[in-house]
Amino acid sequence: MLLVMKAICTISAILMVVSCVSAQLQSQVAVPLQQPEQVNFFIDGYVAQVEDIIITDSDVRELMIPMLPAVYQKFQGAELEREIQKLHQEARDDLIERALVQKAFAESGGQMPDQYVEDEIKRVIRERFNNDAAKFEQTLSDQKKTRQEYKDVLKQQIIYGVMYNEEVTRRARITPQQVRDEYDRRQMDYQIPEQVKFSVILLNKGTTAEDKAVKLKEAQDIRQRLLEGADFAETAKKVSEGSRAADGGAFPWMAPKDVRPELVETLNNLPAGEISDIVETEMELYIVRLDARQQASIKPFEDVRKEITSELLTAEKKRLRSRWMERLKEKYYVNIYQ
Repeated sequence: MLLVMKAICTISAILMVVSCVSAQLQSQVAVPLQQPEQVNFFIDGYVAQVEDIIITDSDVRELMIPMLPAVYQKFQGAELEREIQKLHQEARDDLIERALVQKAFAESGGQMPDQYVEDEIKRVIRERFNNDAAKFEQTLSDQKKTRQEYKDVLKQQIIYGVMYNEEVTRRARITPQQVRDEYDRRQMDYQIPEQVKFSVILLNKGTTAEDKAVKLKEAQDIRQRLLEGADFAETAKKVSEGSRAADGGAFPWMAPKDVRPELVETLNNLPAGEISDIVETEMELYIVRLDARQQASIKPFEDVRKEITSELLTAEKKRLRSRWMERLKEKYYVNIYQ
């Protein structure tokens, strides 16, 4: 724990942690949310105890406030009540963990100078309240919270950030070999399917035998002009009756499975840059040019290295945090009131 003392005595480390937790802290200074009358399972009282720290239902509800709007918008009725109960449990567990960290911090001899907390309050007022201290104080009053109570919460959050940085962030390490091994293990996740890029001239066949004969002759003439060197895109803009005519008949990159079934075989057998025979369906005539083909492949390691590193680092932090909390729960008395 000597490292903890070093961390909290370094101004730059404190400021870094404050920045990391500021979004969560600021969310607690907000206009109170009116709760629906039908959700009435809350009864104020003790919900948990960590050593001599008592966690009340009011503490839990206050922590829930920023998350409630999204829950109210997404759920209703019995499902809403279940989600709020779930949120209540998660908030309770969060507060238990904060209390555990607070006890560990105090036992290590850690101290958090008031000036750092005051500086963070000044930053919140400056950035969230346009430097209007009166508006900030009014918001606290609307929440029936004193400045000292807000300051205490802020202090606890900063302490948690410092300890988390020491116990988790600074210890989380991922080696290049781990990243490479994960890439090799999950190559199926990094497959790039075969894709084709093609252009189409479409003519509607018409309904009568005479119409169909005329349209077929028109398609044959168009194809011949293309084979003689006419520009495909310009020709498509002039004569195609398809939805992509304005784009020169061009389609974006597509996997073969996403192409119209009647064109798949033609595209599979057509070399890049070549013009197809006329493809005839019940209602339409197609002239297809394969613009490019991209064979199935695997994303290069360098293209996904940062992504894999981030995923592994997140998993490692989760593991370290879990072990840290297990140690604290073994060390300190924790009781959850049912």
